[in-house]
Amino acid sequence: MKKTGGFSLFELLVVLAVIAVVSVIVTPGILSWRSNASLRGAAGNLKGDLELCKAKAVRERSPVTVTFQTTHYQVTFTDKDGNLQTLRNRELPGGVRVDLDSTNFTSLGDKTIFNGRGLPQAGSAVLVNNSGRQKKIIVSPLGRIRIE
Repeated sequence: MKKTGGFSLFELLVVLAVIAVVSVIVTPGILSWRSNASLRGAAGNLKGDLELCKAKAVRERSPVTVTFQTTHYQVTFTDKDGNLQTLRNRELPGGVRVDLDSTNFTSLGDKTIFNGRGLPQAGSAVLVNNSGRQKKIIVSPLGRIRIE
């Protein structure tokens, strides 16, 4: 008898077993990468929002406040009519949270205020992901904002 082309059942099972073993090895790395990417993205968003606060405070000549909660932060300011306005209310991505025990702004604890000249209450906010990695966003007394 002539053998026809194709794969035997045994060959197919061997290939599936190899794919299963490779996926078990690679999956934790992909999950860790995704968690770290979420943390980097959240830190970048927070830095950008703090820069926005500084610019808004100067433009409006009015204080802008950033208040931190565990899963989100809120940016508010008082408009020219004396009404409190919400500029931003940002939810953090899943698996990322604000470490309120490590977040500390001078005498304000879990919030910072940019005055009408754009100068902030100095301090830092700490973001943590599920694997324990953290990013610290530092606000200097002169308004420089950086990520560590």
